[in-house]
Amino acid sequence: MRVLMTLSAALLLAGSQAAAQTAASDPSAVVVRGTIRPKPAPEVAPPPLELFVTPPRIQQIALSPDGSRFAFVTAREGLRILTTYVTTDNSSQSVRLSDDSLSAITWLDNNHIMLSDTRSAIRGTCPSGIGQKLNESQALSDLISATTISGWGSGVASASDPMSTMDRILGMQLQNALSSPVCGSYGVRSHDAATVIDLRNSQSVTLGKRMSDYHNIALGLPKLITIDGKPMLVGAFLELRNRPIGGQVAQRVYLWRVDPDTGIGRMVDDRGGDIDRMGSYVDDWLVDAQGTPIARAAYTYLDTTAHIEIRENGKWKPVLKRKIDRKAHTFAPVLAGMGRDGQSLLILDAVDAPDGSRRFHYYELSADGKLSEALDTREATRDRPIFHPQTGALAGFEHQGEAATYTFFDPDLAEYYKLALEMAPDKAVRVAAMSQSADQMILFNQGGDDTGSWHYYDFASARRVDIGNQYPSVPAEWVASQRQISYKARDGMALRAILTLPPQGEATNRALVVLPHDGPLDHSSRGYNWLAQVLASRGYVVLQPNYRGSDGYDQTFTDAGYGEWSGRMLTDLADGVEYLAGKGIADPKRVCIAGQGYGGYAALASARKDLPYRCAVAINAITDPQDYVSRLKDRNKSDPIAALRADPQHTRNVLADSTSPSLIQRYYGAQAPAAISAASIDLPVLLVHNRFNKYTPAGRTRDLDADLRAAGKTGTYVELEDCGDGLGTEACRLTAARAIVDFLATNNPAK
Repeated sequence: MRVLMTLSAALLLAGSQAAAQTAASDPSAVVVRGTIRPKPAPEVAPPPLELFVTPPRIQQIALSPDGSRFAFVTAREGLRILTTYVTTDNSSQSVRLSDDSLSAITWLDNNHIMLSDTRSAIRGTCPSGIGQKLNESQALSDLISATTISGWGSGVASASDPMSTMDRILGMQLQNALSSPVCGSYGVRSHDAATVIDLRNSQSVTLGKRMSDYHNIALGLPKLITIDGKPMLVGAFLELRNRPIGGQVAQRVYLWRVDPDTGIGRMVDDRGGDIDRMGSYVDDWLVDAQGTPIARAAYTYLDTTAHIEIRENGKWKPVLKRKIDRKAHTFAPVLAGMGRDGQSLLILDAVDAPDGSRRFHYYELSADGKLSEALDTREATRDRPIFHPQTGALAGFEHQGEAATYTFFDPDLAEYYKLALEMAPDKAVRVAAMSQSADQMILFNQGGDDTGSWHYYDFASARRVDIGNQYPSVPAEWVASQRQISYKARDGMALRAILTLPPQGEATNRALVVLPHDGPLDHSSRGYNWLAQVLASRGYVVLQPNYRGSDGYDQTFTDAGYGEWSGRMLTDLADGVEYLAGKGIADPKRVCIAGQGYGGYAALASARKDLPYRCAVAINAITDPQDYVSRLKDRNKSDPIAALRADPQHTRNVLADSTSPSLIQRYYGAQAPAAISAASIDLPVLLVHNRFNKYTPAGRTRDLDADLRAAGKTGTYVELEDCGDGLGTEACRLTAARAIVDFLATNNPAK
C-alpha cells in the first residue's frame, strides 16, 4: 500500500487555496467558483420558482484512463453540450450533441469518447428478447427419449430398422442442432446503442452499423483494449437477422473487435465458433486486457441448460450448469466480472426465498466450480460492484441508500475514499469516476446546504479541481439545508427521514409539508430535491420519510412494507408529523401532504379528518392500485424471470425494477387496495397529472376530480402536457410548482 500520510493535509490546503484565489503555481484549480452561503433576511422575497426547477447542470461525467482530463454533458441555452477539460493546462473543448437519449459517457483514450444509451431487454433466444415460440418437432424429442431408453449406443441394426439406434440418435441430434431452438427466456440484460466521438475532428461513428451485412447492437458496453498503442473495443454484439441462417437462431450473438475510428470490426474467434456451439447459444464473454476470451455464458437448447464456461487446455470447460425450466422461469446466472483475486469469476445469481420471492446476490465462482458465500450483505440490486480499472478485479461495492456508502477490498481505494470524506465533512460523497490507476477520481458531494458539487482529485499529486455546482441557478443564500433524522413508528419500528429546513428564520413551530417518495421500492436520499427546495424557499419545513418498505436499508426493513400499502406505510408518515411537533419544529395544526406516484396515493389516502393534515397534493397519483398493476403486467414481460432492469450508468450491473408487478403486489398484500374515491376524501386536494402517462392514466384522475366536485368537496385539477415520465421537463415542473405553491398558500399558509 502506498504511503498517503501527508496527503490529507495537502488536499485540504489545496482546497482552501482554490476557494480563495488560484494562482498559476497553486496545486488546485477552480472551473466554477463557489461562494460563502449567507442566509437571507426575513423581509427579502424568495427568488422566482423558475430557478428551482432547472435541470441538473451536469448530466453525465467521465474521467480519461490516464486521469489527465474529464468530460461532462450539460445543457446550455437549450443545447446539449459535451465539454472536455484538460487538468494539466486548464484548457477545454466543447462539442454540440444531438437530443437523442443518452445514458452515459466513457473515455476510450484522450482522443475518443463513447456515448451510450442503455435499455433493458430480456435475455434468451427469443427474437429481440420477445417471448415468441418457434416451432420444434415434439415427435423428434419423444423419439430421442424413447431410443435412449431402449439402448444408447448399441450400434446394432435390425431387419425392421436398418439404421442403428446410435446412428438414429446422432442423426436426430444433428437435425435438432441445425434447427432453431424453442424460444426461451432466462434473465434480463441490456441493449446498448453506442457512438464514438473523435475529439480531434468532432466526427462520430455509430457502433454496429459497419461490422457486417446486418445491423448489430452491443450487449453491454464493449471493453477497451489497446493493440500496438491503438484503442480497440471488444464485446458481445447481437446480430439482427430476418431469418435463421445455417441452423442458428435469427438473432445471434458474436464477439467482435471494433475500430473506434471507423466502426469497422472483425469477429473474434473464441476457439469455439458455430461448430463448437452447434445446438447452443453463446451470448456473453469476459475478455482479458488483450481482448482474449477467458469466460463465456451459453445456453444449450438441446437440453435447455445454461452454462458458465472457462477456457482450459484449449477447450471450453463448464464450471456451472443450470437446467432452464421455462414454466418455473429459471434464472440463468450472469457474468458480472472478475473476482477479488483476478482469477475467479464474479456472478450474479438468484435465490428463491421460502415466501416465493426471488432475491439476488453476488458470488465468486472458482475454476473448479465452487461457489463462495454471498459477497453482498444486502440484496445485490442495492449494491453495485466496483472493479479496479487497471486489474479488472473486484475492488469493492457501492451501496445505495440515503447516502452512497462503500465497502472496499482494495486498500488504496479504501484510503482514497477515507481522504475524500475528510475533505467533505457531513456530506454524502459518491465516487463518480476513476482513472485506470485509480490515483485520480471524480467525486460528487451533496447534502447539508450543498445542492451537489463535482470535484476532481489527483491523490498522487495532491491536486484538486472544483468542477462546479449541480444547480448553480439557485442563489447560494436560498439553498435550504438538509439533515437526517430518526424517529419511532407507533409500533416501535425505527424509521429515518430527510428533513429540509427553510433558509429564512428559525425552524420553530413551522408549517409542514410531508413529502413521501414514489415507489414504494425507492428511498429519499440526501441531495437536491426540487420540490423540497421550492417548498422550503416559501417557508415550509419539509419531511421526506423513508417509511417501512423503502429500499436502501436492509432487506428486513423492505420486507416490513409488504402488505402495508394502505396500512402502516401511511401511519409511518403521520408518526413523523407527531415527532416534529413534539420537537417544536412543526405546528401540528398546519400540516399538508404531497407526493408523486405512490406518494400521490399516500397523499389522497391520508386526506382524512382522523390524520394530522389540512390538505393533500397528488401528482401523477396511483388512484386505482388494481388497474396500475394490470398495466405494469402488460408492459413488463421479464418480471416472471427477474424483477430487474439494466443499470444505464454501469454496464453488466442490474437494479431492482421499481415497476415490477410482482414487487408491487407484495406491498398490496392478499388483494389490491381499493381505488381512491371521492367518498374517502375529507380534505381539500390538488390533483396534478400528465396528460399522457403510460402507467397512471390522466382520465382516472379527471374522473376523481369530477366526483369531488359533484360531491361538493374542494378539489383542483391541473393537467400537464409533454412531461415525459414523471415531471421530466422544466416547463412541467414549473407549472406544477406554481400550482402547488398557490394551493398551499390558500389551504396551509407558511406564515
